[in-house]
Amino acid sequence: MSRVGSDNVSANERLMTSASISSVSITEPMDRMPPGPSESVLRQTISFRRGRQHYLPLMHDRYGDIVTLRVVPGGPFVILRDPEHIKEVFRGAPEVFHAGEGNSLLVPIVGRHSLLTLDAPDHKPARKRMMPPFHHDRILDLTTTMREIAEQEARSWPVGEPVRFLDRAYALTLEIMVRVVFGVDDVRRAAELSRALRRVSDISLSDILVWIRPELGRVWPWRKVVRNLEHADALIYAEIARRRRDPERSRRTDVLSMLVESEPDDEVVRDEVMTLLVAGHETTAVALAWLFERLLRHPDVLARVREGLDDPKDAYRTAVFKEALRVRPVIHNVARRLTEPIELGGYRLPAGVAVLPSVGAVQCDPRLWGADAKRFRPERWLEGSPPQNAWIPFGGGVRRCIGAMFAQVEVETVLAGVLRAVELRAVDPGDEGSAMNHITMIPRRGARVSVVRRLRS
Repeated sequence: MSRVGSDNVSANERLMTSASISSVSITEPMDRMPPGPSESVLRQTISFRRGRQHYLPLMHDRYGDIVTLRVVPGGPFVILRDPEHIKEVFRGAPEVFHAGEGNSLLVPIVGRHSLLTLDAPDHKPARKRMMPPFHHDRILDLTTTMREIAEQEARSWPVGEPVRFLDRAYALTLEIMVRVVFGVDDVRRAAELSRALRRVSDISLSDILVWIRPELGRVWPWRKVVRNLEHADALIYAEIARRRRDPERSRRTDVLSMLVESEPDDEVVRDEVMTLLVAGHETTAVALAWLFERLLRHPDVLARVREGLDDPKDAYRTAVFKEALRVRPVIHNVARRLTEPIELGGYRLPAGVAVLPSVGAVQCDPRLWGADAKRFRPERWLEGSPPQNAWIPFGGGVRRCIGAMFAQVEVETVLAGVLRAVELRAVDPGDEGSAMNHITMIPRRGARVSVVRRLRS
């Protein structure tokens, strides 16, 4: 397998690393474990991998707030719905609650220096290094470009014809990624990089087999997975080299320039920008699709959002963003792997077990959110603070998503930009179901919309 530069780790080497750290060993007998289903590991695995949005709440309703699932690879899992248990996990010692190990299957894409795959003590300095590009004022400086991209994209949609909003959101957020994060202004290079990054992010469940069995990287069809990674790496390293030669890079505002300015190691920069792709591109696109799916089925909410489009700090627009992520979470669980035994919820959990706060289950628990917990009602965010540790779309604690503010600003900016450019309606009647895609939960029909008319800016 070819290498992208003599000092940088190839995709095939990252595959070997992923396979080695994704294996799990339980160091103590699993006594006093929480209850869970008695069905076979295969059935539990299929139910979890294909439909966790339904499976996890069902398991909680059947067995309680803390449940054991036997799932491969990576199991056993202990899933959590009680906010107090979730708080213990998020506030637990990073040396005991390893999040990086829970993301080990991402190593081939994001690399060994990624915030997603690092654990204590390496995670803290890496997170500190990544903080400057996500300062609130720096993010707000990028909103003009985000808005322009959103308006241009929306005005390209045909009037009266169905459009899969999810597909267009993928393209839109990827363009924002290439122009705002990578800072690539050249049209040809931006298009080539976008195509390469999209191939990398568009991973099927069968492709993940090559993560577990790296030798498949030499066999069709998995060979293309490794080739796509290598091609994307080559383009990213070329952009890093180009930026290092740029005498004006210290004045640029894109994330890549700031990282290059502060980090001399190309491989570290590569892993950090790839992390932003994985953590920020697809998840943000899916969040946008769900937001519009909910918004277009609630005309009273849509009308109120339109009233506040000229207010850059409209509290109701923020409430819509938060409520959409509450009732339609993009990620249904986060994970921490235990490096030593702990007591949690009256049970003794051995080292090696992964504990998973159930994002979807806790965010729609009627004990916490009231009888209308599953209803899309943004006003609840203007009526008071939500229950603590019951709204966790970005995780929590020292591992809370570093790009949470960036994602919120991007989604709210794109929302306003699209609504300024076009008037939309939902194509399909009724609420849209969900489907698992990679690690995200997407609208099953892609959140199909139709442009009623184009609006003047």
